Amino acid sequence: MNTRRDFLYTIILGSGAVFLAPLPGCGPARTADEVPPVTKIADPIRPRVGTPQFRVAHEFLRDGKSLPEPSTTVRRDVVVIGGGLSGLTAALVLQTNGVDSVLLESETRLGGSAVSEKINTASVPLGSVYFVSRTEEIEMLIKATSIEPVQCPDDAYILRDGRIVQDLWSDSSLKGAIPDERDRDGMKRFRDVIAVMDADLPSYPLPKTLSPRMQELDAQSAANYIDRFASPTLEKIINAYSRSSMGAPSTRTNAYCLLNFYQSELGSSFGFSRYSFPGGTSRLATGVAAALENTKSAALVARVYETADDVQIDVVEADGTVTRYLSSFAVVAVPKYQLSRLLSDPGSHRLEALKKISYAPYATIQISSSIAIASGKAYDTWDLRVENSYTDVIDPMCIQPGATAHVVSLYVPLDPSQRSMLQDPEAFASFAAKTVEKFAAGLTEEQRLSIIDVHCWGWGHGIVVPTPKSHNGPAQTASVATARLRFAGTDSDCAPAIENATEQGARAARDIIAQLQQRSGR
Repeated sequence: MNTRRDFLYTIILGSGAVFLAPLPGCGPARTADEVPPVTKIADPIRPRVGTPQFRVAHEFLRDGKSLPEPSTTVRRDVVVIGGGLSGLTAALVLQTNGVDSVLLESETRLGGSAVSEKINTASVPLGSVYFVSRTEEIEMLIKATSIEPVQCPDDAYILRDGRIVQDLWSDSSLKGAIPDERDRDGMKRFRDVIAVMDADLPSYPLPKTLSPRMQELDAQSAANYIDRFASPTLEKIINAYSRSSMGAPSTRTNAYCLLNFYQSELGSSFGFSRYSFPGGTSRLATGVAAALENTKSAALVARVYETADDVQIDVVEADGTVTRYLSSFAVVAVPKYQLSRLLSDPGSHRLEALKKISYAPYATIQISSSIAIASGKAYDTWDLRVENSYTDVIDPMCIQPGATAHVVSLYVPLDPSQRSMLQDPEAFASFAAKTVEKFAAGLTEEQRLSIIDVHCWGWGHGIVVPTPKSHNGPAQTASVATARLRFAGTDSDCAPAIENATEQGARAARDIIAQLQQRSGR
């Protein structure tokens, strides 16, 4: 059960160089004590990333396969289901308050989308890369792990003519970068509107009911909101941002999430910062996981039964046996598209709400080279020359002092119709090759020839999409608590950000703690 194998595929780029790349999957590459296989094709090409099988999750959660009878029973006061940052936060809050709890995660390592891989001696994030607000919950995680974040440089933009502009939203940068006065004026008006939003800025976590104004922003697409500014460059930037950070084109995401997310993108000239860790947000996830006393990975939660007396949680172990956990409460911090199969009785209202919540597949492509192919000045660079391909390029090396490796990551949002491609090794390898070709076309010949290898990482349901009308009913109903279950995760807000994940995890845990204290009379 849950066996592993490495998919190795040759990618031939237009330059004629040969690259070896693995098929990415929906989870971590290997456990810490495993040695990656090394297959040498041509010096110095070596594969580094493998993928776990997702067959077991598909069998029990997608296809509804019957479970074997449990062979072992374990009792805890609280079980946390899901080891992404939301589940990790919930588990840390519970442990800090002395609650007997355990965290269960189906993958072989914790972190969810906050995972990284060692590539060319460097730790490279494969999913989540930064956060913008040092919230109470994030500060709690930082304190628990003693890992201090670093402030990232402002974003850069590659314009159609190839020029690279940083701090784009300042008056001086806009004047030099956007020659068309009408186009530039539209960008300024958009900037000025969102820069001063305070009480009017849409906020998270979502309230139970949105105000009439917030309902309008939820129902309106991001593209429709942007139309009023009549700026082609703004439309291109927002569409790329929506695809990369919100999982879908701006025609399919809502203005509510766009305004909340994008204000911080204006950068340091407007008092907005963003943070990460050397090696990515996986440093935080790994630190929290290490601080937890009771965690179990490679443990797929396949069924959750809520009774009048307890919660029964059936877990498929790596060897195929089933362990039943009995608890007074559970935090469910896995993506909610699983709930129709996971919960014994999800309820008709929840099921209807789940139909209105969308998840998008996503790919990241890591490119290793012998010389620098990024400027080293920007953590995130938006390439406005390309369409319907990668949106931005992360340079994780720029916040790793003393790093000698050269690795960049292409962030490639996918359409839901491309989800099956991630399960087809040849199709995914071909897709990655074409994507890297597009990127390499903008490099110098020396840079193109310096590329050593390419690694691919795919997320089948990687990001919840804040679609129009998702915030006023569907998100709240899909996440409504039951007598013994509390729900967490970014999809509790239908907004894919670390801040949402950690806030929802902490809220779920604190609510359970209050229930336990009430029962004990404290």
